[in-house]
Amino acid sequence: MGRGDHLGERSDAIPYKLVTITSGLPAYNIWLFVLCSIVARGGRFFVVAILLNRYGDVIRAELEKRLGLWVWYRAAVLVLGFYIAYRLL
Repeated sequence: MGRGDHLGERSDAIPYKLVTITSGLPAYNIWLFVLCSIVARGGRFFVVAILLNRYGDVIRAELEKRLGLWVWYRAAVLVLGFYIAYRLL
């Protein structure tokens, strides 16, 4: 897993525990992993907090309304990624 894998790990449907375990297999640099984890995991919460602070209940309703769409979108991307990986191997 490369550096970009860890920064993108919290933006897709891959469970964090899976990313953590697979990072240990190739002896990935632990400090770089911790840094990328803090940026990726913290960034998601800061984006939501900033949106809620700036737009309040309007953006909360919009996020809740479209949550199902985003879940299906991410699930489709994950399945497509596995399919492409399977076809390439």
